[in-house]
Amino acid sequence: MKNQFFKGIYQRHGAFNLYLLAFLLSISACLSLGILTLFSIFAEPLQKIMGYSQSTINNTIIFQVLGLNLFTPLSGYIADAEGIWILSIISFFGYFIGFNTIIMSINNNLDKKYIYLSFFIIGCSHISFLFGCLLNSAKTLGRYYRTMAISTPNMMVAFSSYIQIQILKKYFQPIDNDIVNVKSNFISLLKFFMITLMISSFISFFACKLTDIIEYYEFDEEQINTSNHESFLSFETSPLLIGAGTVLHSPENSIIGSPRSWYDGENSPMLNLDDELSLLSSESINQSVPTSDGILRIMSSFHELTPYKIKVRNFLSDPLMYPLLMCCLISIGSTEFFIANLNTILTNLNLSNYLDSNLQLLSICSTITRFIIMIFTDYICTRFQISRITIFTLSVIICGISHIYLSSIPVTSINFQFVMIMNSILNSAVFTLFPAILASIYGIEILGTTWGLCSSSSIFGNMCLNLMYSIDFSSHCVGNYSNDLVICSTLTFFISGSCLIFFGFIVFLLRQRYLHKSSAFF
Repeated sequence: MKNQFFKGIYQRHGAFNLYLLAFLLSISACLSLGILTLFSIFAEPLQKIMGYSQSTINNTIIFQVLGLNLFTPLSGYIADAEGIWILSIISFFGYFIGFNTIIMSINNNLDKKYIYLSFFIIGCSHISFLFGCLLNSAKTLGRYYRTMAISTPNMMVAFSSYIQIQILKKYFQPIDNDIVNVKSNFISLLKFFMITLMISSFISFFACKLTDIIEYYEFDEEQINTSNHESFLSFETSPLLIGAGTVLHSPENSIIGSPRSWYDGENSPMLNLDDELSLLSSESINQSVPTSDGILRIMSSFHELTPYKIKVRNFLSDPLMYPLLMCCLISIGSTEFFIANLNTILTNLNLSNYLDSNLQLLSICSTITRFIIMIFTDYICTRFQISRITIFTLSVIICGISHIYLSSIPVTSINFQFVMIMNSILNSAVFTLFPAILASIYGIEILGTTWGLCSSSSIFGNMCLNLMYSIDFSSHCVGNYSNDLVICSTLTFFISGSCLIFFGFIVFLLRQRYLHKSSAFF
């Protein structure tokens, strides 16, 4: 009965309309994820209520970053191998446990290790939730509009931060600095985030299950439609002809411009053409002309290596992957370190009263940047022959210049809005452009794994910079908060800026090699 109900919905509305609904549900769920860029709102209450030092605040950031990044590769694997919907379940329970642990720690004045644990759990929940929404968006509308589908969830996160800032200003501002009032207000704030994130996780779960149902009936329909082609699938057909047949008979709703089929069966005995050619090329390293024994070895390996494993192996063995990895590491690490410590940096510059306005500038700039990338990137790349990787590396280099600028210019002369905008643009670009770059080079079917590995690499950049900033702050800022010459935490920003410029320049020089690896101009 239930199967007939879902099948009737599929036949009545069609695959595209249902995929569009699943996409809209996924991006709507992202409207609660503005908290990703709003850690600064937690810093001051924790310092006032719990008496935490700047070092403890930085350690809290590090534990959240550990959760975000250590769980990223696992999230990618779970999504690719087991199902995206599992990530929504993980985030639902993670938010419930994490926020209640913080509330319990505040009410009972527990040791700071419980705060560390709770933010670690929340970090794991954040990445599970975001990955679930992003991958489901790519899996639905990404079949038709790749860049827009991948970019939209990140744009909604930026837009969400602006909405949440307005909500916090209106409903969660403490009346005065009385510790009881601050504590009550902060607990209400935590409950607000917990409830909205748990509801959004459930919406994301529903969107993922809807996608699975559509794919089930779509696959059934494709099986019927391709039954007339069975004569082409003789057991006598060679492996290369089977691959060619797979490409020629790809479903009409495959990704535009993608030279591969959308068969999703993990145990399918057929590999598409690029996988078979990859196997043949690996066999021909020692033999310029494949022998019959070589072909037999290739055929026997079909049962050992699925297309997913082959593509992941090719990704990990590609030497060009590592400069991209390092560039992603420092880009995410530097910008998230900057945003998380925004309150302390502003205090250092005697601008502590401008936290709200700078957070609004951050969210507005992020939203606009992600919207521009989502709408205009494909047109700009095609019309002006500028690759996505060129746009990305230029934003990395410019942001690096802004960090060196912050570390070198006298405090009274610093244009902080410039630094804020450059960090916002890079943070938006790396989360919006980088997944599309990886999908173009290595394939969208392993995007969860490739983007999971690259984004999790930022743990080293973020953690190292936060540790360095903690030491730098203790040595040069405590007791001498304002310096007439330069910002007191000069070393941290100089190093982050130098690393951004160096790795951005390396990837920029290698951009033509990445273009040759991609099947489409990205």
